[in-house]
Amino acid sequence: MKNEIRILKSADVKAMLPPRKAVSNKGTYGKAAILAGSMQYSGAAVLAAQGALCGGAGYVALCVPKKLKTALIGRLPEAILLDLCPGGAWKFRPKKLKTILQYNAIAAGMGMGNTKNTAKIIAFLLKNYEGKLLIDADGINALARFYSAYGAAELFKVKKCAALITPHPLEFARLTGIDNAAFSENDGERAIEEAKKYAAANGVTVLLKGVSGAKTLIAGGNNGKNGEKNENVAFNATGNSGQAKGGSGDTLAGLLAAIAASGADLFSAACAGAYLAGKAAEIAAKQTSEYALTATKIAEHIGKAILDL
Repeated sequence: MKNEIRILKSADVKAMLPPRKAVSNKGTYGKAAILAGSMQYSGAAVLAAQGALCGGAGYVALCVPKKLKTALIGRLPEAILLDLCPGGAWKFRPKKLKTILQYNAIAAGMGMGNTKNTAKIIAFLLKNYEGKLLIDADGINALARFYSAYGAAELFKVKKCAALITPHPLEFARLTGIDNAAFSENDGERAIEEAKKYAAANGVTVLLKGVSGAKTLIAGGNNGKNGEKNENVAFNATGNSGQAKGGSGDTLAGLLAAIAASGADLFSAACAGAYLAGKAAEIAAKQTSEYALTATKIAEHIGKAILDL
């Protein structure tokens, strides 16, 4: 079965990236909102925004709790800074969340905290947002913790938006209620099948990290919203062990959101972003080694990865 799944090549990714036009402006390439970070995980917000700034969106808004906004002023001059709740931890404030519903793509969950407030925010976006929504890290964990595997699946089924989830195997186990140990069976065969089934049953695109060796699996959903493609499946094999560090997933999430905001459907954005982040890691590691590679260095080399397509 794995032999039937294509492995992404540079030509595939080049075709998936939205084209750049000689006559264009910021509005041409869409708006991406990044909901990330907390006082404990402030770096997640910075890293996700850095990834987004490399993905081609015309506008990138970094949305954080108010205390974190104050701490981040001047850190990312290219990004818009918005506070969506008071204090230093995320709180569910629907009036504030409504101010970002017009964005073309939203990425949420990175460093937000595995809390009931995070779960409520993700649920609100699934029910009210009509663009392209990426759910990562604490967004996935909080859904599983406070809504259960069944409740999360029901939310996906009634969503208004196109949705992409980006779990590693343990996060996917929490979301599905399947024992994580089962995902390693037959070199990840069970994980691949479950990801494809989850994508089809719930109308979401699944980017499952670290299955079948070092590969990432991307399985497209079948709800067709916002150009989301039906039943596409691909492996990404770029990358290295230097990505197995905190922050790499945050950078990837921001990159995916920006690619989607600029016009790509979520399956294409997931494929292109995974490939480019992995290729950027390979390029950067030639200078830093895989030992010393950081998420910041990966973001700095995304441009070179695009040029190499």
